[in-house]
Amino acid sequence: MKRFNLKFIPLPPVSSLFRRLREGIKFRSFLKPGRVVFMIVLTAVISLEYLGPFARSISKLDSSSHRPPSLDSSVREVMNLAKMIQFVTNNALGESKVLRYAGLICHASQKYGVNPLEIIAIIMAESEFKENSVNTKTGDYGLGQINWEHWGKPFGLTPQDLLDPSVNIYMICHVYNFFEQDPGKYHRGNGIKCKAYLMNVKSIVSALNAFLELNKANIS
Repeated sequence: MKRFNLKFIPLPPVSSLFRRLREGIKFRSFLKPGRVVFMIVLTAVISLEYLGPFARSISKLDSSSHRPPSLDSSVREVMNLAKMIQFVTNNALGESKVLRYAGLICHASQKYGVNPLEIIAIIMAESEFKENSVNTKTGDYGLGQINWEHWGKPFGLTPQDLLDPSVNIYMICHVYNFFEQDPGKYHRGNGIKCKAYLMNVKSIVSALNAFLELNKANIS
């Protein structure tokens, strides 16, 4: 039978154990409020990092929702031209036609780089905005009295095509730009200019500019 050499490890005094136990309890009790403070700080940081931009975006949406929607510049231009067409025709046209003509004049004049007020004046002088107007003697058609032989035929257009405002108004701007934006040449080509026609167009343009000046508050 073997002998076992037993070693006895001295234990600390009981009073020392109780002291360490109390210190451990105190330390854990100190950690609890520290842990709470840490969680509060962490929550605040997360809120500022992630919720702050979200809150700012929400506030921007709220503030922008109360602002009146701004009109696109082309829409404003069409509305202004529509008012001027109503003025020059003495409100003889329906609203849908006025808006259609205004939209076509706006975009066609921008495409060819011509003054839309001068296009309105030419249409008024040529046909008084009667889109089905036809001069059988000269072969001129539509709003701008486009000559089919000289302008419609070379472009592969029929006389009926020239009665369509969406075709006619673009042809007006094309022809007017071709003749270097000269109303006299538009009316007579390279022939003798008609002084009465020129005076009529210029007076209409002047009236439109005066209308525009007087109604700046309503037209913008």
